[in-house]
Amino acid sequence: MKISDIIGTDNSVDKSVAMSGKDTVVGVNAQFTGNIMFSQNLKISGTVKGNIDSNDDNDAQVVIDQNGVVEGDLTAPVIILKGEVNGNVHSTTKIVIDASALITGNVYYDILEMHGGATVNGSLIRNMGKTAGLIEKKTETDDKSTGFLQSIDKQEK
Repeated sequence: MKISDIIGTDNSVDKSVAMSGKDTVVGVNAQFTGNIMFSQNLKISGTVKGNIDSNDDNDAQVVIDQNGVVEGDLTAPVIILKGEVNGNVHSTTKIVIDASALITGNVYYDILEMHGGATVNGSLIRNMGKTAGLIEKKTETDDKSTGFLQSIDKQEK
């Protein structure tokens, strides 16, 4: 892989994200297969086939720009989506979903900013301070429990 694949052929950086020497960038012409674990800032302009997870850094931020595609789950405190994600999106702080975004999967958030025109093919689930894994387990157990009307029917028989 060449440096131009990581940075991009035009050597440009999105000015909306303050980039420093410790940031990670997957450029427009790059395709990465495998899981990514990062800290601080991650910008995806190319394609990532794998899960993306931040280290336990409360300031970590992921930006998926308009050309970016992620095929896997995405977990970070702050997530800005302008591109496409095929997987669940987990944020412990804030998610911004731009009008150009396409998400196929559930979105777990504390604060959600969603612009008109964005597409989410899945559920929007508010964490309310809980971790996403606990919410998923609770949802699975709720689905298996009997509903109120079903329990009344069983008592009458």
